[in-house]
Order: sequence, then structure tokens, then C-alpha cells
Amino acid sequence: HGEPSAIQNIIMSRSYKNTNYQSNFPQKEEKDIVAALPLLLKPVLKKLLNYLEGHLEDYCASCRDLSIYTGLSGILLLGLRLNQSPDLVKALHLENLVSRAQSLIGEAVQHREKCKLSKNVSVFTSNYVGPCLVGALLYREEGAEPAAKEACSICFDKIVNCERYTTVPSSSDMPNELLYGRAGYLACLTLLVDAGYDVPVDFVRTVVERILSDGCRLSKEMQTNGTYQELIKPWTLRCPPLMFQWHDKAYLGAAHGFAGILMTLLKIHQQMPQALPDAALYDLILPTVTWLSELHFDGEEHYNWPSSLGNSNDRLVQWCHGAPGIIPLLLLAHTVTSDASYLEKAEKGGREVWKRGLLRKGCGLCHGSAGNGYALLSLYQHTRKLEYLQQAVVVCSALSVEIRQPRFSWKVEV
Repeated sequence: HGEPSAIQNIIMSRSYKNTNYQSNFPQKEEKDIVAALPLLLKPVLKKLLNYLEGHLEDYCASCRDLSIYTGLSGILLLGLRLNQSPDLVKALHLENLVSRAQSLIGEAVQHREKCKLSKNVSVFTSNYVGPCLVGALLYREEGAEPAAKEACSICFDKIVNCERYTTVPSSSDMPNELLYGRAGYLACLTLLVDAGYDVPVDFVRTVVERILSDGCRLSKEMQTNGTYQELIKPWTLRCPPLMFQWHDKAYLGAAHGFAGILMTLLKIHQQMPQALPDAALYDLILPTVTWLSELHFDGEEHYNWPSSLGNSNDRLVQWCHGAPGIIPLLLLAHTVTSDASYLEKAEKGGREVWKRGLLRKGCGLCHGSAGNGYALLSLYQHTRKLEYLQQAVVVCSALSVEIRQPRFSWKVEV
């Protein structure tokens, strides 16, 4: 796990487009950057608004994808988020987008699909939990249309009732990861707590216990049968108390692996520590976070994490696989513990994200450049170091140019 080979460097060049994007580094103070953002965002959001006005009816008519990750609920969630920034909405003339999004939430809730809950209960990709979340959030919005709020009054109870799909005996095929599994359901509950809902602690604890139980069982199993000892090479780290797999691979990143699961568990600890079993934080969760934090490639020049245990390729630097998805976990672990080593590793990862440059996979959060910009923004929010805000703005500026290109397709990037 030393320096990447010449072949790996060639592969890296195919994954990133380093077209001197760093030369646009803005030497500005925070107040100047914030003041300039509306001008930067206006053409991008205008293009998005035009696209939505032409395609929202198609989304609603087909109801093929109601998810937050790639579908209608993600668009509606954007509308709710914009509504929390009235000055920005007014400056960019986005009132129609916000109003239209609110009016469609009830329709999305009405068309939610329950048939796949036994295999997918994540708020990100479920066509049931996703619409219910935006409905529950709308129900708490001040100034929302009474008819829309009435249509969403059932949403919170519907989400809470989904807990049984994560723990019944037949849920053995349910993954624990963020994008499709139990951690994605817990992420939904944390958002509801943030919105002021009284989420039953017992329900949360039941899901947490199932995740921890699976993690402990797999850790012991992989040590007993020798799988861990083979996969960890050439590292020499001891097996952590928790191990997780998705499709028989021990993914490390945020989407399908350790980073997403552990960050969600730490958020649960912050919001409702009584939902964690006694000693779980210090005996299970944090030791596993420490193990993951140490599983990076050697050397200051390439400070990244493998995509999965047993994979020694230093190629992917994106939210779903690599440093961008692990950085927010390390920052949260630093908040919880004040352990400076977490912050040090997060900042080294941030330097790697900045150095690698823009991704060739589009503008999306999961495997596109926006996810890398989000990691840099997380570092700024945590440290208040201006360089991270400046770097995030450079990424944002590059994305705004790409989105405005005639060849750009929302079908791929949204």
C-alpha cells in the first residue's frame, strides 16, 4: 500500500480532468464569497428551473422514480431547502420552483410504492420512504398550502411503521449500508429529529441493535474463517469489532460501506444517545472508526482510502468510494471525541481531494465532482479555514460552467 504504480497513475488520469481548474482560486474573504454566490448560482438554477418546468409533468405521470437519490423526491427536497433561504429565492426569482415543488409533494406521497420495502428501506433510494420524508418535512413547513399539508399528515407515522421491515426475521437480506439499507432508514429518522419530530427511541434502538449485531457477527466470522487476514494484506491492522459487507464486498466508503454506516451511528449518538446500547460507542463504533481512519494509502502524496477491503487500487476519490465520503465521518468523530488524529486525517484527505481535481463522471454528489466539493465544504464548516471555502467555490464554479454547456444532460447528473 505504498506509492501508486505507473499504471495506476495512468488510470487516475482517466478518472479526473485536471484542466487547470485550480488556477481559478478566488483570493476572497468569506463575506465576499457569500455575496458573489447568487451571481454564480443564478444561471445554473435558472437552467434547472427551465428543465423542471418541462419535465416535472413527465416525472409525475410516470412515477417510475420517486426516490431522493435519482428521482422526483430529490427535486422536491431541493424545493424545500430553497424555501429555507427566502432571500436567495427572491434574488434568483425561484418562487415558481419552490411553489411547484410544494404542490407536487402530496402527489408523490400518493404514488409511493410499498412493494419493495422488504429489500430497500433507505430514504435515499426507496420509492416509499423518500416521498414520505419530503411529505413529513413539508408538514412542518410554515406557510405551506393547507391542502398539501393535509395530504402529508400521514407521512411521519408511515415512516416510523417501516421500522419493522429492518428487523423482522425475513429481513436477513436487508443490507446495513446507507444507499439501500438500514443506515439509510436511520438517516431518515435523524432528519425527522432535526425537523422537530419526536421519533420513538425504542424504534431507533431496535434498528441500531440489528446493525451492531450484524457487524459483530461478521467480524467474528471473518476472523474465524481467515477471510479478514487475507483481505487486510498488505496492511497489518487488527480486525475491528464491526465488519460490514454489501454484495459480499467489504466496502469502506459512504454509499455502501463503513463510512456511511458509522457516520449514521455517530449521528444517532449525538441526537439520542440512549438509542445506543451500553458501551457501544466506545467498544464497537469508535474502534471501528479508528480502524477505518488508519486504512489509508501510505505517503503524503496520495492520502486516499481503498474502495473496499482487499482492493489496493488508489483510483477512486469520490463521495461513494474514497476520501470525500470518509472525510465527513472523521470530522464527526472529531466532534464527538476531540481526538485530533481524526481531524488531521480528514485534512490530509481534503488536500488529496483538492489535488486530484474534477471528476469525469459528471456533476452529481455520489460519484461526481459535487461530492468532492461537499467534502471540502464540510472541512470549512468544521475548521472555519478559509482555504476550504475557497476550494469549494472553485469546484462549484467549475460545475456551474459544465452544467451550462449545451451537451449537459440532467438525466445523468440530477
